[in-house]
Amino acid sequence: MPTAPRAGGAAAAPPSAETDRPSALLVPSAALGWLAEALTDAGLTVHETDGWRSRARPGDFAPVGVLLHHTGLAASPEAPAPSLAALRGEGPDTASPGPRCHVLVDRNAECWVVAAGRADHAGRARASGPVPEGDANVLYVGLEIEYAATAADPTQYATSAQKSVAVLAAARIVGALGGDHTFVRAHKETSTTGRTDPFNWDMVSIRDSIRQTLERTGW
Repeated sequence: MPTAPRAGGAAAAPPSAETDRPSALLVPSAALGWLAEALTDAGLTVHETDGWRSRARPGDFAPVGVLLHHTGLAASPEAPAPSLAALRGEGPDTASPGPRCHVLVDRNAECWVVAAGRADHAGRARASGPVPEGDANVLYVGLEIEYAATAADPTQYATSAQKSVAVLAAARIVGALGGDHTFVRAHKETSTTGRTDPFNWDMVSIRDSIRQTLERTGW
């Protein structure tokens, strides 16, 4: 399985007998070049967007956890990823430069890899679980789930398939970063501005599913 590379781009040494996860301290500024391969190895359907390996916002990036979001856009099986262009920082309706996440889970529960470097997905973060307060764009890999939540009438919820894929993706990523299930947080748990995403997700249950996944797979 792929592991996070050491600073300078050299491949990380194989994990030791004491741990099967590389240290998050070895993650350099655009180090998630292993992301697509890791998600594919987890059994997920993965689409690699053009240029994702070099896509990054300026600034530091030393992720120790994964942060879950919802996009707030209505999606359907026929149009499963309406936010993808904006998340890449493209298109006339883009509110801010991209990238705005690292991975998008679309309405068909397929993964789109958006960026390997720093993304503008969360702003300032409160301390949450083992992750300290600070710049969430430094501390977290951003995982977006495509559904409208209360931006649609009636409310659009994440599907069971989307949640299952998000659990697998988060588990694979946080394991590669050297963390456990407690390092997976929701934006609503870290936001300093009252964000509610991912809407209607029980994070105690989600983290328990991630814990079980890590135990089962050894990630």
